[in-house]
Amino acid sequence: MKKRSFRVVVVAAFLAAALPLRPAENYKVVGHSGNFYFGHISYIEPTAEGADPVVLRDGRVAERAVLNVPIGPGDLVRTSSDRRCEIQFDTGTIVRLDFATEVKVETILARSLSSPQEISNLAVLSGRVYVMYKQYDRREMFQILTENAAIRLRHHSVSIIKAAADGSSEIQVRSGRAHVLFGPDENLLKEQDVRKLERFVVQKDHQTQTASYISDTDFELWNEDVNARFAELHKGLTSIPKPVQRLSPAVFHFAQKFGNRYGEWLWDDHLGYVWSPYIDNARYPWGWQPYYYGQWAYAGGRMFWVPQEPWGWVPYHLGIWHWNKKKGWVWIPGSLFAPAWVDWYFYFGSAAWRPWSVYDWIGGYGTPGFVYRDDGWAYDGPLPLDTIRKDQLKKPAEAPFPIPKELRSVVKKVEAAYLRQDPLIIDSIREIPKHLVLVPKDKLNTREIHDKALTWDKIPKLDGIPAAGSHPGTIRRPADPGSEAARIFRGIEMPPNLPRRSGLPDERPAAAEAPVVVPEPGARPDPVLIKREGPPGRPDTEKHIPAPAVRFRDWNPDLKIARELGVRIEYSSLRNEVVCPDLNLSSRDRSGGTVFSAGPRLTPQGVSGTSGGQGGLSSPGTSGTSTSTSATTRTGSERSTGSSERSAARGGEKEKIKN
Repeated sequence: MKKRSFRVVVVAAFLAAALPLRPAENYKVVGHSGNFYFGHISYIEPTAEGADPVVLRDGRVAERAVLNVPIGPGDLVRTSSDRRCEIQFDTGTIVRLDFATEVKVETILARSLSSPQEISNLAVLSGRVYVMYKQYDRREMFQILTENAAIRLRHHSVSIIKAAADGSSEIQVRSGRAHVLFGPDENLLKEQDVRKLERFVVQKDHQTQTASYISDTDFELWNEDVNARFAELHKGLTSIPKPVQRLSPAVFHFAQKFGNRYGEWLWDDHLGYVWSPYIDNARYPWGWQPYYYGQWAYAGGRMFWVPQEPWGWVPYHLGIWHWNKKKGWVWIPGSLFAPAWVDWYFYFGSAAWRPWSVYDWIGGYGTPGFVYRDDGWAYDGPLPLDTIRKDQLKKPAEAPFPIPKELRSVVKKVEAAYLRQDPLIIDSIREIPKHLVLVPKDKLNTREIHDKALTWDKIPKLDGIPAAGSHPGTIRRPADPGSEAARIFRGIEMPPNLPRRSGLPDERPAAAEAPVVVPEPGARPDPVLIKREGPPGRPDTEKHIPAPAVRFRDWNPDLKIARELGVRIEYSSLRNEVVCPDLNLSSRDRSGGTVFSAGPRLTPQGVSGTSGGQGGLSSPGTSGTSTSTSATTRTGSERSTGSSERSAARGGEKEKIKN
């Protein structure tokens, strides 16, 4: 009966995959050309006492892992001995961390250099994880890495993986199948299939043992309990409007899990199907609006909004919030992911933002802002309301957010209604300034924004903001307001006119990368003490960061070819790339390929195609680098010297995870 009950729970947890309603392809990310998805903290075990889990981004100050904190490449999640947590990825994959566990996300869908596969790596540095894996698509190769094993998971598999303190690894498969790669060196690698209800142990000395599945452990029972409650959320599935069914899996699962539990689907003649949340006024005594109850976080080079609302992950990142005077705030679901759909401003020592709306795509980007008018400061919305002509509308060529395909017809309908002066549209636009949120710059990194925030109607009460008699003029916004907000949030002084870098998740500054220490093969890495000076107003950081070990136990097909060529394969979490520095080839080079040509590719003969200005086939010899038979067996000094020279040649990239 117990096994049957568990099977029911697992099936329910993955119910969306078996339903006749099937979502479309996964979302795209603003500023990122390739396939990608994010994770977030979706559950934290409630206990009366104990320390919360934390997230370390590139070795910086530990950030408390509150609900909805984003998780991406380079992030390390650490639980205490008192409290477990759960990470949910936007494909539906769930990873739960036991007590005293450390997990680092290395890559998400980083493109292989030699095949169509895309590599997603999670490294379990210590402790134990429970993984319910759901594949992005057939190209994804998802693996869990421990000190002495690489575990590749099958679609819809459920596994418990442990990285023990004695250096051994343990893999238990609850359902599905896992493939384990292990061995003392690259010449003695072995493979093992672990099937349902099997346990496989790789000892520190690389000896192995196949044993019976150990059930009813405290960690497994906790996961069963969480799964049971998770399944209950899916009973009586929400009736989902057909247009929403065709959106990404993340939106689809949100609509099933939260659609009728926390809100309702409404039809709007201009916007189509929208979602209106139920608002508990006791929980939000100051009134509710988007991007007001929560906090900001800096991740992947961008400002992420971390909402306090338990349902907030999808509505704040996929789709936009739109103000309608009749219906209030409604969410229009979309297929384009952004860290925060907001427009930023800076006003007399304050940072200000408001939700990005359909009106911004009509009026053009850069027109709204603060102006001095009628002997006082005012805020101009995205559209003129005195006289309305079609020639006043600007093309939003410089807008930070492209129009998602499913919203193009919505924008046209709202534009037509605006031009015919529809009273509901005009009245809604007039109220946009009421939803501006301002926070003193030095309070932008506060944990609860609403404690420090002011809305437009409260602005005259703030000391230092001028009213009547101030100098006339217009406050001009910086060329890249989002980057300015990130600079203020992090307390970093930098020249105001630095060129903007685009793309996710590779906007992280190279200065934040941690040094790499490569021990001899088979040696257990010792912690490296990294001391960094924190931003002004924040304490210095002193954290023990485990140094990455030499890796050859890896299912990535690039490694086999690299060994034949005598070159190295590295992972760059900061750029979410697979890199072969000896041949000057990276995932980024392959992203320019078409359906007919995948771009330059790593082959046993070298690099096919063009990479870094080279044509035809290139080899280690032609690139002028070392051609040792195995880069992973070089001496420490050779590795250090070679790595430094290549890093300098590639523009200062420092942190790589060695293979």
